[in-house]
Amino acid sequence: MAQGSGFHGHIGRAGLQWDLWLRDGEACPKMRGYEYGGRHGTGITEWRLKMWYVIQTLSGQEERTADMIRKMISQDCIKECFVPKRERLKKFHGSWNKVEEVLFQGYVFLISERPKESYEKLKQVPKLTKVLGRETDYFLALGEQEKRLVEGIGDQEHKTILSQIVAGQEKKIQVVDGPLKGYVGNIVKTDLHKREVMIAVEFMGRKMELKMGIEMVEMGEK
Repeated sequence: MAQGSGFHGHIGRAGLQWDLWLRDGEACPKMRGYEYGGRHGTGITEWRLKMWYVIQTLSGQEERTADMIRKMISQDCIKECFVPKRERLKKFHGSWNKVEEVLFQGYVFLISERPKESYEKLKQVPKLTKVLGRETDYFLALGEQEKRLVEGIGDQEHKTILSQIVAGQEKKIQVVDGPLKGYVGNIVKTDLHKREVMIAVEFMGRKMELKMGIEMVEMGEK
């Protein structure tokens, strides 16, 4: 293949499209619709692709798994490893207090420019050795829609803060502010007693229900 030529293919279950171009005789993947980072040398740009991935793990083991990955794999390989959280209100001794809980139960999120190298290193993490023996099931690339979902409902720390709502008749609510504003049409259940709502979204090729915390306010209050 001549330098500068390319071909098209796909990667992961999400069917993401990519191009492969030759630069200095080396293949460099370029994903359509994603941001690229470049390093300029002698007139040749070396492209690095920041891809988002998820690893499936046991529910309740998300933070422990993420901590192990952060300790054992350098940031040169994995740029970020995180577990998205959600704020919710919980009543202790008669007063409401903010607590944080895992948003996507059973998932750890990774951002990497070197997916193949990352996967090989992840297989060396004791807790993941057996799990990652089936790559297509447990180490998956996120599609653009899923990436937008995670970024859209979370802040820079990947935390979904409380949404402010006004409660009406028959559990009908009006969202005043917060990440829930863009997902009013996705609400499938409202629990004012627990101060949370459940939304239905598409995630990794299947329907998933996510709980989001709410804070009740009076009309005109914000």
